[in-house]
Amino acid sequence: MRCPLVALSLALAACADFPRDAAATQDRIRADGVIRVGMVEGAAADPASEAVLARVSSEMDARIQRLPGHGEALLEGLATGEYDLVYGHFADSSPWATRVHFGTPPGGPDQPPASLPLPRFAFRMGENGWIAQVERAAP
Repeated sequence: MRCPLVALSLALAACADFPRDAAATQDRIRADGVIRVGMVEGAAADPASEAVLARVSSEMDARIQRLPGHGEALLEGLATGEYDLVYGHFADSSPWATRVHFGTPPGGPDQPPASLPLPRFAFRMGENGWIAQVERAAP
């Protein structure tokens, strides 16, 4: 009887660090004190997205560094770790959906039509802890 309890305890303890960031985005932000946000030119952040950035910045005790650019270049930089987030108007059906994760539109519909570009954040694929933290900060 005791063996299953020990195994269960060990399994639960191993899950304490989930979700994890494959490329350690949260660790880098904590160490540097900076959240690097690529801002797609022409896509001014809406109030809901600004609120998300403010909450996450406060939680991480980090400042926001906004870096303007064009969508393709920013998403490429996101995929390679140059940015922690990219903000713009993205559709779930974008060809980039296989290389980056498009988050839920802050303040928007949970399940928008796949072809509808909506204001939202894009994340580096596999940074599940970071994605969860930002998504939880949405109003």
